[in-house]
Amino acid sequence: MPFELSVNLEYMFHEAGERLEDRMAAAARAGFRKVEIFTTGNRDVPSLKAALAETGCELLATVTDPRIALVMADQHDRFREMFAQAAAEAADLGATNIVVPSGIAVPYMKRQPQLDIVATAIGSVVETAQAHGLTILLEPVNTRVDHPGVLFGMTEDAVAVIEKIGSPHIKLLYDVYHSITEREDPFEVLPRVAHLVGHIQIADAPGRGEPGSGQIDWPAILKLIESVGYTGALGLELTPSTTDTAAALTHIRALAA
Repeated sequence: MPFELSVNLEYMFHEAGERLEDRMAAAARAGFRKVEIFTTGNRDVPSLKAALAETGCELLATVTDPRIALVMADQHDRFREMFAQAAAEAADLGATNIVVPSGIAVPYMKRQPQLDIVATAIGSVVETAQAHGLTILLEPVNTRVDHPGVLFGMTEDAVAVIEKIGSPHIKLLYDVYHSITEREDPFEVLPRVAHLVGHIQIADAPGRGEPGSGQIDWPAILKLIESVGYTGALGLELTPSTTDTAAALTHIRALAA
């Protein structure tokens, strides 16, 4: 089956300039209609909203502040305040998903108690997300290359929190690049957690470039994703290997068509 592709404007279309609005316009000209960004904090939300309307793009997801360590209970009030603002801004921009990073782990506490504390924090904002029509996405990210020390390093970490909270408004963001870089096997992991997946992102490994720049067997991965019943967009969260983003994405667009 064909997959629609979503582009992360923080990583791609830099050739259009520093402004996300200009990158969005470039993405739209290249034929993309779904986009993703990181935080809306310190961003011109009305300007982004106007750009979305002008280009006809849909904002698939935003991200909350990754600097908050949810394992620290004394940061939970700050997290709730930040989340309320981020959720309101995401909803104003028409987003349907908001990614909540776990923040760092701590060396003086066993993993399960840390996951329990994080579950308490995230569980406390479910009603806020629901009120704004948002699904909270929890994303495991690799600790070996890009995010040393983060709590959600393995897929099972995020899954444990999702299952503990038990809300349909919290789902898994499965990133093929992060999973493989963390030495997981997508062919074992994804079928096991597919019922919890709300979004899938891709990039090649090693290097986090566009599909075709690394060693991942993309026809096999796309077949796997199709086989588990995923019908959503594939988020391209990657660093293009050339300054022509559209050209760099030619291979994955052909495979996903």
